[in-house]
Amino acid sequence: MVQKRSAFFIALAVALLAAVAWWLAPVDEDQARWDDYLSRLERLTRQALPAPPPLDLQRYPRNRDLRLPIPVHRVDLLDYLELRHCDLMTLISKRNSALGKIQAASLRFQYEVRFIRRARQCLSANRLENPELVALLTEVVEQKSAALPALYWNALAAGEEMHHFFGQTPSARTGDSQGALRALAQLATVRDPRLLPPAQYLANMEEHLQKLAHSQAGGILLRRTALALRELQRGNALLAGIDPERLCPRGRASTRARRLRNVLDNIWGPKVQQALADSWRQRRQLADSLAAIQAMLPSPPPAFSQWQAHYFGPNGVETRMEQALQRHVELWQNRLRPCGLMPGQRR
Repeated sequence: MVQKRSAFFIALAVALLAAVAWWLAPVDEDQARWDDYLSRLERLTRQALPAPPPLDLQRYPRNRDLRLPIPVHRVDLLDYLELRHCDLMTLISKRNSALGKIQAASLRFQYEVRFIRRARQCLSANRLENPELVALLTEVVEQKSAALPALYWNALAAGEEMHHFFGQTPSARTGDSQGALRALAQLATVRDPRLLPPAQYLANMEEHLQKLAHSQAGGILLRRTALALRELQRGNALLAGIDPERLCPRGRASTRARRLRNVLDNIWGPKVQQALADSWRQRRQLADSLAAIQAMLPSPPPAFSQWQAHYFGPNGVETRMEQALQRHVELWQNRLRPCGLMPGQRR
């Protein structure tokens, strides 16, 4: 008797834990929306919904495939002491400290910009009397300036923040998606780092990167696009398989045709199509930012170019999804117009 009670309570506890886990598990709202829509189409078109192929996703490239080499510029002790006239000693000391040697690429970029700006002010004010040091500092400034695009690239495109932003875990939280997209757009405004971003930009740079680090909005947006492409193609197969003559015999709407129109009015338009329209605006914002980032370098790493083209190239996921969407709308029109059931027609 005792053993039976123990077994009962154990089974009850397991069931409760399973229920709590199910209740706490995040819901993929996009998938649920498509499942609801396609299941209705499947029932009304009287066809089997095609099996879903894997989503056409590509992971954001590894940092080691994106990171560019940065030259090292060293100043010996005597030159270092001479640079006290340029207000550079404090900067150099921080850079050469234990923490400075392992600082993030974004902080390294900010250091280089401040160094170049102060060094140029020093040179233009003729604060250095040693001609050799003037020539050395001039050369260092030129080299550091030439390295700024690669350094900024490492801080942004090859940074951990960007890698997290483009994570594609289905159950991931977007965080402040619009704030993260705006932050990326701000970071992408630096078209040529050699022009030295203003001090206010440097002050906000870490905040923008942190917004990327606390959101996976980019990856979820790309996953949503790939999901829309797949589900639109499956829906197109269902709509294309409808026999117009059986749906609207002698041009008269059947009961099934009127039910399809209800799906068009109540599910497709206000739910599915509206969600696609909302994400379109975000995808355009994302695509513009990525194009600006890629334009920072004359020859970006191939891994980045291939990844970007996978989503936003001429035959990318975005283009194919828009084509599938256009086809979907045309199929709705072709199937319901002969029945007199398209908007603007008498029902």
